[in-house]
Amino acid sequence: MNNMLKNKEIKYSLLFITIVLITTWSFAFYAFSSPETVRLYFLVMLIPAIVALILNSIRYRSIRLVFRPITTRINLKSILFSLLYPLLFIGTAAIFVFIMGLAEFDKDKVSNLITQLPSIEMIIAGFILIFGEEYGWRGFLLKALAEAKGKVYGAIGVGVVWAVWHAPIVYGLAKFTHMKNPLLLTVVQVGAVFVFSMPFAYSYFLSKSIIPPMLFHFIWNLYNPIVLGNIYRNHPGIMIGNIIYINGEGLAGIILGLPFLIWFIAQNKNKTIGKSNR
Repeated sequence: MNNMLKNKEIKYSLLFITIVLITTWSFAFYAFSSPETVRLYFLVMLIPAIVALILNSIRYRSIRLVFRPITTRINLKSILFSLLYPLLFIGTAAIFVFIMGLAEFDKDKVSNLITQLPSIEMIIAGFILIFGEEYGWRGFLLKALAEAKGKVYGAIGVGVVWAVWHAPIVYGLAKFTHMKNPLLLTVVQVGAVFVFSMPFAYSYFLSKSIIPPMLFHFIWNLYNPIVLGNIYRNHPGIMIGNIIYINGEGLAGIILGLPFLIWFIAQNKNKTIGKSNR
């Protein structure tokens, strides 16, 4: 890709980041301003896709190119990785925090793994919200940064922005649910999101489709709260302990996610992705 096209990708990326962060932080401030509006916080998940769809429509003026992130052919490796990685990660985290004495095992909640299977309505709503994130983060921003600057630069850039994007939501919910040390929780969760952005990026790079990351995201959002607790609502899961330490989006997630981050950077150093809209 020549310098002119690279600069264009960077400009669109910066525009996307600016609009998404300002809009999200403003909406979060409104949502957490009163108990009556807190229930609306989840709508921030739609903001990245809305902004990305508008920018792509202006940039491409082609329905085919606008929706290429979801129409690109996927492969078996991307699906298997997106299914197995989050499940194995959550299972490993549960064993790790138990062995380290950070959490106790609540056998009475094991049935939740089976009985709390999502309904069709929950699956549809979940994937709509997850599309709101994945089209923006992986389908737009990661694609643009990786094409302009390389895979590692793109993944790190998205990780930083994605983490900052989470901050007002995590902090607002921590205050609303009266968690101790809401600022500490926010800092730890932001760090975990950054680390976890690497396997999400890898999931996307395997096929250049957002379908695998969406599957990855759905499984994570479903089973991390069931097993390790809901860090957003301060609800314990099967493993009982300090949620800041034991959650997949807590300290345990950072520690166990670092090996993949190091591997990803080593494997993708100086690698780029081809321009996919030609």
